[in-house]
Amino acid sequence: MVRSGLLALVAGLALALAAAAAPADPRVAWLRDEAIPIRSIAPGDGDFSDLRPLRSVLAGARVVVLGEATHGDGNTFLAKARLVRFLHQEMGFDVLAFESGFYDCWKAWQRIEAGDDPAAAFRQSVFPIWTRSAQLQPLIDHFAAAARSPRPLELAGFDPQFTGELSGRHLLDDLARVAEAVGMPGDELKRRVAVPLANLVEGKYESGEIPDPAARAALVETMADLRERLLRQGRAVPERAFWLRWLASIGDFATNSWSTDFTRSLLESPEDYAVRERLMGEQLAWLARERFAGRKIIAWMHSGHAARGLAGVEVPSPVHARLYRTLQPAGAVARAALGEEIYVVGVLAYQGRTGTVFRRSSPEELLRPTEGSLEDLLHRTGHAHAFLDLSRAGRLPRWLRGPLIARPIGYKEMRARWREVFDGLLFLDRMEISERAAVPSR
Repeated sequence: MVRSGLLALVAGLALALAAAAAPADPRVAWLRDEAIPIRSIAPGDGDFSDLRPLRSVLAGARVVVLGEATHGDGNTFLAKARLVRFLHQEMGFDVLAFESGFYDCWKAWQRIEAGDDPAAAFRQSVFPIWTRSAQLQPLIDHFAAAARSPRPLELAGFDPQFTGELSGRHLLDDLARVAEAVGMPGDELKRRVAVPLANLVEGKYESGEIPDPAARAALVETMADLRERLLRQGRAVPERAFWLRWLASIGDFATNSWSTDFTRSLLESPEDYAVRERLMGEQLAWLARERFAGRKIIAWMHSGHAARGLAGVEVPSPVHARLYRTLQPAGAVARAALGEEIYVVGVLAYQGRTGTVFRRSSPEELLRPTEGSLEDLLHRTGHAHAFLDLSRAGRLPRWLRGPLIARPIGYKEMRARWREVFDGLLFLDRMEISERAAVPSR
């Protein structure tokens, strides 16, 4: 027994000595030296000394897009909330644009300016998958405090979908007022579009409830007529530019919503999937070029939407592979308009769990990444959190410019030249689920 124990000890020592003698992986050494270590992801941590190296990385960016692998990544929400505070307080970013309703978030900011509670307006407009997360509450608190300060953080949205209660309460009346201002009777507009518009606002099309053909045609034709009138004679209409942009998208959104088969995964329908991506990208670009021209914007969205391009991503799933071959995600659409003004950040995690506030099953445990994957290499640096800039290709080693395995989208391993997909990557060694918050419903 003693002899076997000694043999085991000797064998263990031999393995340890062999590991110590093995040459260090130069890729890990490079990442340890070049990735920017981040000390904290706590949103309340206001010592931004660890984030200040990002000043030079993001110096030329006017739109910084913060992605997330899934909508159930609690630690990502914390890290992004702290980054929002840093960008707002230290780098002059003063617009927070969410993957949420273009109309809803616009209306929320209107209501805030009219005196409504900023936190309540935020929760009434941004997707609940975020607003009901415990990890997002510090961001909502920061937003609410800033809204009443000399340096507010203005809320915006770029999603053609309707995502909060404000659209149900105000949209039809707002449209009637715009119609009246350009000579279209408001009551007549309401009569023609109330039913199909409610179908869109309430998302009933997703459960197969579709207005009849006459109602669908009435909405599309009436909105097109209203836009033409606004172009010709609406120069004095308040918020004319906003309404022109909204009216430019509503026809495509409505037609696509009513023609899509939601009994199948959207991933199986590249043509239908592409419509929302295009509209989100166009509306983010419009925010940057028109509504907030010259101002600096933080955009919050899923990394799959944020990507600069997906055509070069190798993915085992045939469904994803077919989609990625042709899809222009919102990030690519926006980049075509904004060029180098936009900087897109993806997020990687090595271990832990993910799960949304609406999870109907157990949280998903992250599988151990493949040896040599980007998550594996970053984990071996010892950094708990780090930021890797991929935007300066000339400074990257050859191995990082070539194809690498990583899983920044849905925690599915893929191979890509990641500098062609994201401008930078935020690494979090451990992920935790998005916990449901005990917050007021309004």
